[in-house]
Amino acid sequence: MPDDSAKSPKLSLRCLGCSREYAPPAIRCPRCKEPLLRTEYAKTDFAPIERDGIFKFSDWLPPRETVDTPIGPLVYRSDRLAERLGLKRLYIAFNGYAPSVGAMNMTGSFKDFEAFPSILYMREHGAESVILASAGNTARAFAYAGTLLDFPVYIVAPEAMANHLWVPIVPSDSIRLIVVAGSNDYTLAIELAGLIADRFGIPPEGGVRNVARRDGMGTVILEYARTVGAIPQHYFQAVGSGTGAIAAWEASIRLLRSGRFDGDLPRLHLVQNAPFTPIHDAWTHGIPIRPDLDVEAQLSRIREVRADVLANRDPPYGIHGGVADALRDTDGCTYAVTNDQIKSAEALFAEAEGIPTGPEGGAALSALTEAIETERVKLDDSVLLNITGNEDALLKRDYTIHRLKPWLTLRPGKVSKDGVKRLEPYFRTD
Repeated sequence: MPDDSAKSPKLSLRCLGCSREYAPPAIRCPRCKEPLLRTEYAKTDFAPIERDGIFKFSDWLPPRETVDTPIGPLVYRSDRLAERLGLKRLYIAFNGYAPSVGAMNMTGSFKDFEAFPSILYMREHGAESVILASAGNTARAFAYAGTLLDFPVYIVAPEAMANHLWVPIVPSDSIRLIVVAGSNDYTLAIELAGLIADRFGIPPEGGVRNVARRDGMGTVILEYARTVGAIPQHYFQAVGSGTGAIAAWEASIRLLRSGRFDGDLPRLHLVQNAPFTPIHDAWTHGIPIRPDLDVEAQLSRIREVRADVLANRDPPYGIHGGVADALRDTDGCTYAVTNDQIKSAEALFAEAEGIPTGPEGGAALSALTEAIETERVKLDDSVLLNITGNEDALLKRDYTIHRLKPWLTLRPGKVSKDGVKRLEPYFRTD
């Protein structure tokens, strides 16, 4: 019999507000506007295939096309760190670059899991380029994947985060970095990316609304389920926007609905770097997130944090399907950890596991330590600690690092419709 699988829909998109169904690549329900859309896959059984990299979970990733890549989640059972913490069932998702444990994420963070599925998904649906805003990790991932897939990527980033913008290969000429001069404001970069997308018809990557991005990051939970044969009781992650936490929640829902796993959703433990902690302040203290209020005060706090890639002034917190819903559904909790706590945790992880981690991983470990001390986590509970990256120390050892050079620079005062209109010569294609 002929194989009709290529013709049949692989997935549909369900609005979490009104429950209406849409075909890909929709990113918004025109009726509800704000609620997220969530993927519903034709294949509901959890059946990863035998191959390396993220596309072992291709049944639960939006694109039909796959590529051979070593990039993908790694989960292993910790002995030494677990012993130091007194935990009996600690699993580490090491999602940076560390060949000694088999982690081969080539830009050093779990943002690599977003880029390949997103570009393949967008290209599959007719996109010829993409624009996105990034504080560092996402930019690297999309620049790397865009170079390998020969797909043009426009990246908008604050100048203060420019030191994060590198790739371990020579970036192609179609990777174009747009810098907001003298700025450390990720939210302003997001605004500029949106203005450029609207003005010049460049498809936006979509941020939290990009289902390929969320489902790519959700493979961390899928890898735990594949490796351990269960769903963890606790999930720890440092967050900026919280999109990765939403992804973990959604992947866990999908696993439970597959019927192969018992238990409950993992409890989300989300961590931010004090003194800039909008998600923690909103969830734990009921302080509304107001990106438009006291902007200079917020930027001043951002300048103080060690983990600056976590500094998002406007996370998708209160929308239907957003961070608050994920926390509510999982009986989750949040943490604010200091720079000193992060440094200590980084040192502890490197000493115990023999692998360097970045400040985001240090933040997550700091919160785990606090959760043990406050008995939110019992010593015999199963815990998944997501070390979301380790930056460039080991990559520099093994590869030549290539900085992304600005293609265009814009002052913050020019981030407006009129300012973007003046960029017409740069984007003219005739």
